[in-house]
Amino acid sequence: MLTTQGATLPTDIKLGYVPYSPENENICSIAFPTSLDLATLIPNKTVVIVAAPGAFTPTCTENHIPDFVKKADELKAKGADEILVLTTDNPFITVAWGKALGNKGQVKFVSDPKGQFSGKLGLANLAGDDFVPARTLRYALIVKNGVITYIGLEPSKGVTVSGFDAVLENL
Repeated sequence: MLTTQGATLPTDIKLGYVPYSPENENICSIAFPTSLDLATLIPNKTVVIVAAPGAFTPTCTENHIPDFVKKADELKAKGADEILVLTTDNPFITVAWGKALGNKGQVKFVSDPKGQFSGKLGLANLAGDDFVPARTLRYALIVKNGVITYIGLEPSKGVTVSGFDAVLENL
């Protein structure tokens, strides 16, 4: 079932996350993943969640995610406390992708490798494709104190309603 605006964000699924640290800034130097607990991250905050079908894929890498890294300060100035970029890739791939895009901790690159989080929202293709067993759809959420106030689910290929400008406008 597709989640709707006004719904409560599920927080019972732990996401994989490798916290940024200067000593692990090199793309090939990665710490071990930990769990990102949405139940402790979400309360009393405005959180932007941007889902990309795959790290290092053309549309995600060239058109979708770079502005969220480069312009994170604009989102934060408009009220975003946290910015998460989510894929179904494993945490090591996800954090390396963030580093390749210039992330230095301004965005949390998180992993939902089985698609459970996006699946619970109705925003995943859990059948996957030939290369990945589950894929998230391309979408963006704005969550205020646990309530989804914006859903930008892409209607087709490309980046429109889940892109940086759409999220900034709806914050």
